[in-house]
Amino acid sequence: MRSRFALPAILVLALVTAGCTGAPADGSTATPTGTPTGTPTGTPADGSTATPTGTPTDTAPPSGDIDFPDGPKERPARPSTLNESTVREYVRTYEYRYAYNSLWTNEYTEVTLDCRVDDVSRREWGYEAVVTCTGYSNTNPPENATVTAGPHADWFTQSFRYRVSEGATERVRVENRDPV
Repeated sequence: MRSRFALPAILVLALVTAGCTGAPADGSTATPTGTPTGTPTGTPADGSTATPTGTPTDTAPPSGDIDFPDGPKERPARPSTLNESTVREYVRTYEYRYAYNSLWTNEYTEVTLDCRVDDVSRREWGYEAVVTCTGYSNTNPPENATVTAGPHADWFTQSFRYRVSEGATERVRVENRDPV
C-alpha cells in the first residue's frame, strides 16, 4: 500500500519543485536587476545595457558610454553644464530616443512612446536619474510597397537609472516604476 502512494507523492514533489534550483532556465548567468555587470554589451531583448564598471552605483563615477541602437534618432549630446534641469532633459531625451530606435523597424513604422523622469539626485561625481517609458510601434507599409508589414512591438513599462558625469553616461535597468 505504501509503494502505491510513494511514487505519485515523489512525482508531485518533483513537479512542484521543478525550476527551483536558482539557475536561469536558459543556462545563462543572469545578473539581478539593477546590478552592474562589469562588461559592456549590445542591446538585449529586455532593452537593458550592461554598465562598463562593476562598482556600486552610489560611490564611483560612471565610465564609458551606452551602446545606442540603430534607428532614425541620434544619441543626444551630453549637456556641457550639469545641473538638475539639464540632466533631467538629457536623460528623458536619451531614454526616449533609445526606446524609439529599439521599436523602429523602417520608414513605415509608427512609434508611440511616453517617458517621464522619476527622480534626479546630485552625487559627488555628477547626477543620477531614473527614467520610465512605455510605448509601442506598428509597421504598416502601403499596399503597393515591396516591404512586408512588420510586427506590432511593445515597450512595456521599463525603468532605467542613468548615471551622468561630465565625461560619461551609464544606463542600468532598475525595478519598474508606476506606468507612464
